[in-house]
Amino acid sequence: MFTGASSLSLDAKGRMAIPTRYRDELGARVVITADPDGCLLLFTESAWQAFEQRVGALPNLVPRIRAMQRMWLGYKLDCEIDAAGRIVIPPEMRDYAKFDRKIQMMGQGDRFELWSERGWQSVIDLAQRTAREEPPAELARLSV
Repeated sequence: MFTGASSLSLDAKGRMAIPTRYRDELGARVVITADPDGCLLLFTESAWQAFEQRVGALPNLVPRIRAMQRMWLGYKLDCEIDAAGRIVIPPEMRDYAKFDRKIQMMGQGDRFELWSERGWQSVIDLAQRTAREEPPAELARLSV
């Protein structure tokens, strides 16, 4: 299970170093795809296979579902982790996620989210507003 946050940098070639503490669990290859929220998702190969099966089983005659399937499945990219523990994020994916030099890598259980600094700040702002306002019903009974 992937948890935790890491502030990372992209080099001039679009390479990102995977934090050492996650490398063994990720293995030699990972899968990256775009997410409609504006970030990239990074999966182990096995977690991707399970995700892909769930997404593929959704009814694709529903336009909103088909749009999500196009995004997740269409942007899928298999990446090899090099000997230095880095992956290359291609230009089209960097452009999609609006990556500059700094990236936030956030553990989300079976995957990671990769956010631009500005995108991640928007997520934090939304979470803080949600905490101050009436919480969604699903959170109303949760105490931390």
